[in-house]
Amino acid sequence: MKRVAVCDDNPLILEDVAKAVECILGTECCDRYDDLKNLLIAIEGGERYLAIIMDIEWDGSACGIEAAQKIQRLDECAKIIYMTGYAERYVQQIFLKPANISGFLMKPVEENLLKENLKKIMEDVQEAEKKRLLVKYKGAMLTLSFDDIVYLESAGHMITIHTRTGKQSCYDRLEKIFERLPEYFIQCHKSYVVNMKEIQRIEKGKVLLSDYTEIPISKARYGDTKSRYFHYMEGMLFSANGT
Repeated sequence: MKRVAVCDDNPLILEDVAKAVECILGTECCDRYDDLKNLLIAIEGGERYLAIIMDIEWDGSACGIEAAQKIQRLDECAKIIYMTGYAERYVQQIFLKPANISGFLMKPVEENLLKENLKKIMEDVQEAEKKRLLVKYKGAMLTLSFDDIVYLESAGHMITIHTRTGKQSCYDRLEKIFERLPEYFIQCHKSYVVNMKEIQRIEKGKVLLSDYTEIPISKARYGDTKSRYFHYMEGMLFSANGT
């Protein structure tokens, strides 16, 4: 599980909120920061958090809002939960500048409200993960949106995942990854799996993708590939017509 960061210049509040997070999510899941600069340095260095619970006011100004903007640019997935003792002062400002806001807590922070905010974030993450492929390569976990994947290519135990913006690699069996993909993916060859949303047309012996990439179809899989693609297109047409 990704960790949570708590950032506040009041040491008592910092420790109380961090302990509450650890009580809700488990020990050793929370990092403490008493300075916004240190939090930003950590994120710039590659640290990633499920959620960042941060004070809005620092030295009499809304530095927390400015920091949240920077955090969004560094890690668009991080969820921000603001906390403040001055709700009337900042409740309008937090929506004037873009940030991935997930919650707003009043100080002193009530544990049950904190728990509800973290629960919502966990549910959002779990829902997003249903739409993503998680693979491991050289000790790092890669998360890819299903809709961004154009096709997968196998060479031995190396899988190359071609996306709309580039490609990623991992060690696995193509059949095992195929089992984790949505129904709009089809294995047209022992070495290729294609996203049917990206198919322009099917010709004898090959699939032509929307970017004009040609993917081979094996003789054994030609009939099933053609049948499944036509069935997929029929479903898309029915959906478009509202039937």
